[in-house]
Amino acid sequence: MVPGGKKPAAELVSGLAKSYDLMNYDIAMLAQDEANYFGHLGVNVDQTRNAAKDAPFTKVKTSSGDSIGFIRFPSLRKGHDAPAEGIIREITSLVKKHQDEVKLLIGLSDWGWAAEREYLAQSPEYTPDFLFGSGYGSGVNGRVEADGRCVWVRPYDKGRTINEVRIFSWPDRSQPFVWEEPNAVMSLSVGLGDNYADNPDVSAILH
Repeated sequence: MVPGGKKPAAELVSGLAKSYDLMNYDIAMLAQDEANYFGHLGVNVDQTRNAAKDAPFTKVKTSSGDSIGFIRFPSLRKGHDAPAEGIIREITSLVKKHQDEVKLLIGLSDWGWAAEREYLAQSPEYTPDFLFGSGYGSGVNGRVEADGRCVWVRPYDKGRTINEVRIFSWPDRSQPFVWEEPNAVMSLSVGLGDNYADNPDVSAILH
């Protein structure tokens, strides 16, 4: 949903929830307003999609058995376009707590471009290896930030693209680590043209 925008009808929200269920994502994030609205309407979503308040950290196993950790950033308070010091301390604490138990740690944010940029510019002592952002603002196709320790990725706001991230080596936790492109990581923006077929089950719901 668009922050502060008009709330969509219950029928549309229910259809969208079912559509996302069919896509079989491993992990996803709900903004707190979205989670509250789903609860108000009685719409259930699958267990991969949670707000930070309900599941701040989730661990996912890859097909090779490696653990990938995801930290959901708490939604900002209404009217705030930059993270408060308390939120940054909370995220820093979660990163410090979990980074040694996973091969890769990814932050999920709904803050928008400006707030995410402000967070990364502060270069906290502990940052996730990647920040997958969303919300208002421009797309970012894999920009190395926070003194080289975090790769920032955001989808383009016009849609019809996805971000593909290729990782060629895991971060080395035993020593100071910085991402090097293209040796360690590469980020690509993939356009979703007519050569990609629609999911017929999703199309049936949306039409």
